[in-house]
Amino acid sequence: MKKTMLLVSSSPSTSVGLRSYLTHIFGRYIKLEARLADDVTSELMEQFDLVLFASKGAARALETSMTPKIHFLICIRTFNFTYLNKILSIPPNSDVYLVNDSEKTTKSAIRLLSTYGFSQYHFVPYYPGCGEADYSIQYAVTLGEERYVPRHIPNVMDIGVRVADVSTIAEIASFFNLSMSIADVVTQNYLNQFVQLLKMSNYQVRQTTNMNFITQSIIHNIDIGVCMVNKEHVIIMVNNPFVKELEIQKPHLVGVSILEAVPEFEEILKKHQEPESLTTEIIRHESKKVMVTLQKIRDANHEDLTLIHLGRRMIREDSAEDNGLQIRDGVLNPEQKTETWYQFRDYRSENTQVLRMLEMAKRISLTDYRVLIQGETGTGKEVLAQAIHNNSSRCRNAFVKVNLSAMSELQAAKELDTAEENSAARHAQGGTLYLDGIHNLTQDLQRVTLGLLDSPFNVRLIASTDQNLYEMSREGLFLRELFYRMNEVSLATLPVRERLEDVPLLFEYFMRNIYNTPSLTWRELFSDGLWEFLMGYCWPGNGKEIENLCKYFYCVKSDRKLTERDLPPYILSQIRENEEHLSPLERQVLIALSQNPKKGRAALLRIVREQGVDVTEGKIRRLLQDLSDRGLVRTNRTKGGCEITGKGETFL
Repeated sequence: MKKTMLLVSSSPSTSVGLRSYLTHIFGRYIKLEARLADDVTSELMEQFDLVLFASKGAARALETSMTPKIHFLICIRTFNFTYLNKILSIPPNSDVYLVNDSEKTTKSAIRLLSTYGFSQYHFVPYYPGCGEADYSIQYAVTLGEERYVPRHIPNVMDIGVRVADVSTIAEIASFFNLSMSIADVVTQNYLNQFVQLLKMSNYQVRQTTNMNFITQSIIHNIDIGVCMVNKEHVIIMVNNPFVKELEIQKPHLVGVSILEAVPEFEEILKKHQEPESLTTEIIRHESKKVMVTLQKIRDANHEDLTLIHLGRRMIREDSAEDNGLQIRDGVLNPEQKTETWYQFRDYRSENTQVLRMLEMAKRISLTDYRVLIQGETGTGKEVLAQAIHNNSSRCRNAFVKVNLSAMSELQAAKELDTAEENSAARHAQGGTLYLDGIHNLTQDLQRVTLGLLDSPFNVRLIASTDQNLYEMSREGLFLRELFYRMNEVSLATLPVRERLEDVPLLFEYFMRNIYNTPSLTWRELFSDGLWEFLMGYCWPGNGKEIENLCKYFYCVKSDRKLTERDLPPYILSQIRENEEHLSPLERQVLIALSQNPKKGRAALLRIVREQGVDVTEGKIRRLLQDLSDRGLVRTNRTKGGCEITGKGETFL
């Protein structure tokens, strides 16, 4: 005899849509009935093995009718992602009615759309009983509730009733002791919707970054680990749950081989040659079992891809202590071992001087000499240190980083003490000890480090500093003996301002990872004016500042190409400080051009005179030429008139 489940909802459309969805999944195993909350009693609910409430509102409506005999779940629901693209046909910054059957469900849908990146619209909640309609609003988005949309609205986007998410399906299957493969099938359907959205995102990214931003927001908000690789097994898309579940430490995974990030996939990918999906198990770090499913798909460009998603069941058979990790005061000691993912290929440059430095570093890696790396913050000193370790004979042993800039003298002394059982020095035996910020050592700790150099411990030392250690030793601030003994060989990183040819390379590297789009170029995102500014900027934060700026631009997610006015406030303030102040007339002209683009001199003269300014045409001509020379306006040829540049906008 089939088990029974009662679906309780507050809306007829939700009842019909959700019942159809659940029947498709569970119809073979469960007898499903659906009722509206107003028609449900305690006696009715007690007749069913399980009661599923479509929303918290439906559950609250029957709170007083619940008895201990009733087993219930509240459904977690999500959008059908394939319909979300409909919303993007609405012009940005529009007022849009979000129409649903109640105040709570309407506001919940608005919050979820905001989470998924639809922040370019002003959603106005509209539901039965909310008051009179605003006739100035011309757009509406509804979740299967078109009957509630105000009749005057000509543009209605129905994105369908929200469906049960995978976690709810898994809970139902578990309650009825059904095979968890049911949840896996739903996961597959869920991911198929996502794949269609991803295809659309990749197709549209050249026209707009909004769809890409929304896609990435959905990727990172779903709780299923997802990764996509091409036929060469190179990662072209990955989300945070995938990285966290598999404990991948390497940053910036787009463009990296999945076999480098997770070597355990090598055998699985060899097996998965057929178009059918493959579900299997991998074991990470000898303790964690993770179910993975591989599915062959084809993208919009007819390229063969493999979609990898993780199952929900994870078994950790051993404790951290069984893996040789030590716990101090209940916290895993972060200084004991650092995952070393960086290779020399991760230090990206086209600069001749940098490439020579990298060749030297490769030769150094084949020796066991101590290394001193000097350079400004953000120039990749730790990347070099890890690359040297990974290319050395010590690569199978530990790389241990000690961040001296973040430690007290007492903490640093413990980490450098070879007599301390859990010290960094002890854990680095046979491998590499990386002293980050060696200039922070006090005189006493410098002597301790000298003692470490004389100890019998088999450890290679690499140190880095953003100070001139030689000058410090000459001034008596750093022990000369330690400087010369530590500096068996040295490397100097080059700041970005001295290798501007690397700026496009770095921007595209970071943007492709942030956007999960391997083919993205800076020309698709930046205006000529912004790119000219970025190429002339001094980059005091070096590569790290470029990475941070890419993250900032990603959040701006404009429909148009980014311009100077999209720069973060701290850079805009520098632009204004470094530029002469505008005269009142210059400011008026810029405002006039901002409000009236591509006006000629005669029209501009008329606008300025209408504002009460007595000015001649000759003065306007000279002023426009001066503003053009400063990059604040652009004078177009023939009948194109004049227009304000992005840089000019930053002054307004």
